Amino acid sequence: MRNVKFLIVIPSIIIALLAIFFVLMSENTLVFHPEGVVARSELELIITNIILMLIIIVPTYILLFAVVYKYCIKKKNAKYDPDHTFGPIGELLMWGIPSVIVVVMAIVTWDATHKLNPYKPLESENKPLTVQVVAMDWKWLFIYPELGIATLNYFHIPERTPIHLRLSADGSPMNSFWIPQLSGQIYSMTGMSTQLYLMADRPGEYMGRAVEINGEGYADMTFPVKSSSLKDFEAWVSEAKKSPLHLTEDSYNELVQPSVNKSIIFFSEVEKDLYHKIIHKYMYPTKPVL
Repeated sequence: MRNVKFLIVIPSIIIALLAIFFVLMSENTLVFHPEGVVARSELELIITNIILMLIIIVPTYILLFAVVYKYCIKKKNAKYDPDHTFGPIGELLMWGIPSVIVVVMAIVTWDATHKLNPYKPLESENKPLTVQVVAMDWKWLFIYPELGIATLNYFHIPERTPIHLRLSADGSPMNSFWIPQLSGQIYSMTGMSTQLYLMADRPGEYMGRAVEINGEGYADMTFPVKSSSLKDFEAWVSEAKKSPLHLTEDSYNELVQPSVNKSIIFFSEVEKDLYHKIIHKYMYPTKPVL
């Protein structure tokens, strides 16, 4: 009976590992299908650390099943020796190898973390494009200050062009911006501004979302991301400039009110320095702080 159970456990583990593999390879597992230099470097770091951890985990599980097999399944033929020791060499291997792996992981992660600094500009032949991002309840505002346009819940970028994001929040104290196939996750905070660089390798459509649980509209606080050729991007900008809507401080104050499932909106004009006004209104409150 014990042999039967053991023979059932091994195939079950193999099937589970295969299931995990196919899930990770699925198109829905966005992190494993990067389309930008930043996301690709992050995936390489994840895979490197997984391989390093498996150097310890795989032998550990092999020994675990060997012990279970020897002392449980073949109990009659096993000799129990509680005073058994592997000696200095064995102890050195048992503690030394994991320690070396941890040190290697620390060095690799330290180096990759500095290379993936979100404030570090990306190298490209194309001029970077600045986009100001404001996280609201429960929607995303994208302001293109160099182009004089803005979008709500829609992010359009040219391919192979470094995108310099400046991010803040308004309404909720904190949110988190993430495009799994293009960038890492970074927090945006009310009254503060942070930065993030990303770049798409080719034309494509991706999904961005909030990853900080922030209430009623959190699950639907997503936005489509489109990367296109520079020519198509310029054509889209021309179309956006035909919108009859203008983003002024007054219209923004209406927009910032909490709302769920807000549709995509284009603004053909944006009030000058609106992004900075959004941040500064929390730095210099009009009412006394008690």
